[in-house]
Amino acid sequence: MSWKQASGLATLYTWSVVHRNDLPPFGERVPYVAAVFDLAEGPRMMTEVTDCAVGALRIGMRLRVHFRPTSEAAAGDGDGPAVPVFRPVA
Repeated sequence: MSWKQASGLATLYTWSVVHRNDLPPFGERVPYVAAVFDLAEGPRMMTEVTDCAVGALRIGMRLRVHFRPTSEAAAGDGDGPAVPVFRPVA
């Protein structure tokens, strides 16, 4: 195994709208869209869809990665981890 740079493009495989999650920090963000994506390079991963109305989601829609800073990164030196999330390709 080795690290390879990805394009950041993906295709929506499936999703679910989460209306209740008592675990921090998710409870502050409900409702949110938990989704499974097929990356352009082949691997499948799960994270969130952002910046898209639930009614606009379609299986097979093209998405692009962006990164949401974690509370550690937002509160400090900017070197904390970021979470990859996806939004529709413009």
